[in-house]
Amino acid sequence: MYTIARLHNFGCAFLYSPLTYPLYRSWLRTLTIKGNIIAIGASVADKPVGLALAEILRDGSAKLLSIFVDPNSRCLGIGTALVHSLEEELILRNCTSIEIVYIAGKSTSLALECLLKKCNWPSAKPRMLICKTTTNDMTNAPWMKLSRMPAAYEIFPWMEITFQERVALKKQQEEKRWMASDAIPFDYEQDLEPINSIGLRYKGEVVGWLITHRTAPDTIRYTCSYVRPDIQKMGRIIPLYIRATQLQMEAGISRGTWTVSLMHTSMIAFVKKHMGPYLISLEQSMESSKLLSHL
Repeated sequence: MYTIARLHNFGCAFLYSPLTYPLYRSWLRTLTIKGNIIAIGASVADKPVGLALAEILRDGSAKLLSIFVDPNSRCLGIGTALVHSLEEELILRNCTSIEIVYIAGKSTSLALECLLKKCNWPSAKPRMLICKTTTNDMTNAPWMKLSRMPAAYEIFPWMEITFQERVALKKQQEEKRWMASDAIPFDYEQDLEPINSIGLRYKGEVVGWLITHRTAPDTIRYTCSYVRPDIQKMGRIIPLYIRATQLQMEAGISRGTWTVSLMHTSMIAFVKKHMGPYLISLEQSMESSKLLSHL
């Protein structure tokens, strides 16, 4: 018989560390009774066999970060019990919904989808493309050899954006709302990679950006890229990727990753047609969100 319990601190949780992704193992050290990280553990004869980990966000929603059951303890209802216990804990914390994001096509994807269905989660929907490459592979793409932009354009280090330019961009967004909701550069500036986070000016006005982050010593994530809609069809985002890749190569950083939301159909088409042949992998993430009942 298994036991399900909330893990209130690292003293309780450290033996469960192997049951989540390396990225989240340090998060177990931050566990407190009223903290925003919720961990639910499953054990058999005091041995950890399962773990569900979630984060409570500022807007009252929650994100299911990971859920894992030891292969030798599966098909016993432990996964279902972990999800139910987690949802009950989140309701007690006044959370309104919970979301999960995962990669389609993995060996564990089908089992995860079956688990979510048992727990009355809606069917997952496609969310993003996830691209991985190397700088050597990407430099073989024909578009990497495109000629320079007209003189009216200027690529600059994002760290050099001025206070006045920040104010102007925020004012433009308030009045014209030309930035996509998931592409506002100021939302991604924390811990950005200064080596190749860059902006684009047109006639002295900021009209685009490419914000990156270092995710490993040899890997840079291209987190947020966007150019003003009226110049998108001119392909003005391409020089940003060319320059960022060049800067990354000069720094000796060999790997790159990025995601593209499926809502950006033109960028999806560009990735599949022009970047696909030069990628190490092209995967698709899925998402599902469940409303939590407080009845």
